Amino acid sequence: MRAYVYDAMLIVSLLVMTLGIIGIWRMPDVYTKLHGASKSVFLGVVLLALSATVVAEETMVYRVILLILLVVVTTPIASHVVARAAYIMHVQMESPGAIDESHTLLKEQDPTWRL
Repeated sequence: MRAYVYDAMLIVSLLVMTLGIIGIWRMPDVYTKLHGASKSVFLGVVLLALSATVVAEETMVYRVILLILLVVVTTPIASHVVARAAYIMHVQMESPGAIDESHTLLKEQDPTWRL
């Protein structure tokens, strides 16, 4: 029974990571690509690590928990650093209907009001 649970969790984690890769390909700008990448990495790796705990020994479970904690801490930090670098380099949002709420990336001819 444990092997079936392991296989199911493994397949789900691989599907989540595959959807993240498709999201990276299809999204129009850096900011939305980061959303797809960070969510899929987080969910995919955590599910993959949890699937390893189903069939692992006790000492391995502690290592997997440490790995999960490391991913929980580093994934949002890495995404924030990449988004901040794109923002500093004045990378424009290309998503339809995107609104720059910081008002620092607006062009001179753009209106200053927002709906």
